[in-house]
Amino acid sequence: MDSVTTMTSCPSVPSSIWARPQSRVALDSFFRGFGFTSEADLSALAAWALDGYAAHGAQPQSALGLARARVETWLAGVLGTEHVGTSLLSRGRAAFVLCDVASRGARVLMQPSAPEELCRVMRAAVPVPAPAQVTTVMPEQHLTLWPFGEMFRRWFRGAAPDVSISR
Repeated sequence: MDSVTTMTSCPSVPSSIWARPQSRVALDSFFRGFGFTSEADLSALAAWALDGYAAHGAQPQSALGLARARVETWLAGVLGTEHVGTSLLSRGRAAFVLCDVASRGARVLMQPSAPEELCRVMRAAVPVPAPAQVTTVMPEQHLTLWPFGEMFRRWFRGAAPDVSISR
């Protein structure tokens, strides 16, 4: 009996969750932003991010969207509800990198819940959000063409009775 063996395009990731090369590059770039560098971790994270989805035809944007959603869900569970908002991913990534969580391996993200010590350390490392922008009017600025003349004017004007030096 003859046997035929076929090679998968991405042997480190099971064929049921294989992603396009462009999607894999985008996912690797995304997870490198969290500090993961080993190929084994990046492969495992790509498989985790795309698990349960038909990734055979996934575009890089949709693969990244799935990865962001999975990581945001994990970060919301670790950081708590007080940090959930539009900046959860950026602030959570900062805390993740500051705590060097990537050194623990990809399995940290793949577990349904993180250890309590890690949650406590990451909550303490979350950066303060940027304040909301407030529109204000810029105060009028006076242009002095001859600064020495302005200095003399103020000096002599100060000698006059009942005159304030300030404008």
